[in-house]
Amino acid sequence: WQDKNAQTGRMLAHAIKRLANNDLDKAMTVWDDKSSDFLIDSQTAQSVERKFGLALLGKKDNRAYGHLNKLLLPDEEVRTAKVRAALLEQNWPHVNSALSGLTKTEGQEPKWQYWLARALKETGKKQQANTVYAALAKDRSYYGFLAADTVNMPYQIIDQPVKVADEELKKLAEHDDFKSSYEFKLVSLDLEARRQWQFAIKNLPKEKLLVAAKLAQQWQWDQLAITTLVKADYWDDMALRFPVLYLAEVQDGADKHGLDTALIFGLMRQESMLDKTAVSSAGAKGLLQLMPETARTIARTLHEPWQSDSDLFRPEFNINYGSYYFKDLLTRLGGHVAVAGAAYNAGPNRAKKWLPVTSPVSADIWIETIPFKETRKYVSTVLSYAIIYQHRLKKDNLKLRNLLRDVTP
Repeated sequence: WQDKNAQTGRMLAHAIKRLANNDLDKAMTVWDDKSSDFLIDSQTAQSVERKFGLALLGKKDNRAYGHLNKLLLPDEEVRTAKVRAALLEQNWPHVNSALSGLTKTEGQEPKWQYWLARALKETGKKQQANTVYAALAKDRSYYGFLAADTVNMPYQIIDQPVKVADEELKKLAEHDDFKSSYEFKLVSLDLEARRQWQFAIKNLPKEKLLVAAKLAQQWQWDQLAITTLVKADYWDDMALRFPVLYLAEVQDGADKHGLDTALIFGLMRQESMLDKTAVSSAGAKGLLQLMPETARTIARTLHEPWQSDSDLFRPEFNINYGSYYFKDLLTRLGGHVAVAGAAYNAGPNRAKKWLPVTSPVSADIWIETIPFKETRKYVSTVLSYAIIYQHRLKKDNLKLRNLLRDVTP
């Protein structure tokens, strides 16, 4: 029996894609068995293959590349997913092929330059690989730091502080909009102060945004200084972007729980921008964004009295418990910093599901193939921030290659 009605074919494809949300293998089996019985146009068939490919990649299933490779007109999501699918296979010819399918602009991104160099090296083109690595090593990013480690180059951390005259700061501080924001701050109306600040900077040109960022820094509003600098599209003032606050508390947490000081700063910078009053939409609180339930569990484990959720806004308390929690994740997850970072962001149960099943996987590939885009970005950002904080702390002992050993089953 065959149904050659195009609309029926589209209905089958729609049903298959919905089934794939709950039972991917069954959806693929039914599609293979039944699709030839229906009239299915190319666009509809391609949409099913896209669904299968992306869903398989989300499950870290090596069959993803084969389905994504069938797509004739891949969009950006599919083009980049295809690279990650090839990395999941650890099939370097496939990685090269997928990279060649990126647009010129996409291919120049540090991420894909790193994987180009890695693929060149893995396919025996070491000299070409080293040329790409050496150029990338000049970039102040996770991928630049990975490249620098690979070719034994020092990390390049450009630091060009914003220079603002005292008169400019004073003039801006006396503007009514900024005065109002500061007055809210003086009477502890922090939410109103922040809202007024956002209103004050809303229509400022970039050169005035730089002045505003320095003013926020002067007023010890470090989070607002960071976000204002981002709005100004300026990235090279390391002291402003990566303030060294709560150093004594961080050192105490590092010593107590056997962690690197710069790594705790990297976590803290990513979690809260060092805002001790930060609260997430999910209810996580403080510098290291701990959920109250997690903190209460830690208190019971440490046989310490629990007073109030508001304790999480105290830097010494939050940093101690947050450091303990990260170290606990590190211990439970085989000592893998990348996996512990993923667990801190997405939860330990998910991180465990993402571990390799049979054999070790290099940490860079493991991070790149984390199914959640937010968590991939989170882990790489925390690691890069740790390296930058090492620079801010005037140390040089931390290397990405030492944090990123192979991830084991």
